[in-house]
Amino acid sequence: MEKNIFSEDLKILNQSIRSMVYIDSLNKDFDISTCDLSFKILRHKEKERDFKVQLFLEMETFKIFVEGHYQVDDNIPEENINLIIEKGGLTTLIPFLRYSILNATSATKDGPINLPLINLNHLIKNQMEKNKTAEKNKTAEKNKASKKKKAPKAKK
Repeated sequence: MEKNIFSEDLKILNQSIRSMVYIDSLNKDFDISTCDLSFKILRHKEKERDFKVQLFLEMETFKIFVEGHYQVDDNIPEENINLIIEKGGLTTLIPFLRYSILNATSATKDGPINLPLINLNHLIKNQMEKNKTAEKNKTAEKNKASKKKKAPKAKK
């Protein structure tokens, strides 16, 4: 077997469905575009080449949370690790998410749900914007709380 057919840059240590909920709906018409798809990348504190990717998909009748545990191979230079983690982990986990949804819903009375293609660049951009907004809100809440603590108490 030729070595260049398969990549060893990213090792799959584990992929699993962490949570799944299917709600039988009387209304069979739903729009896949109204779903919410988000992700998290969790980095190991001591092993910079070890990471997890978590994907969350929520629709009106279906919710799923899948997780993949991966490791970047030692032959990848330090400067490329973040790119492999950001793109490689998602590219590897999205087909698992798609298969999990198809497999789980194929036995339902409405038939299988086929997840459409995902624009990875758009997904990453949206998630970065969500993270920035959440961070701003978190900082604003902390500042608000610290100002309340510093406010002088009224004397009687």
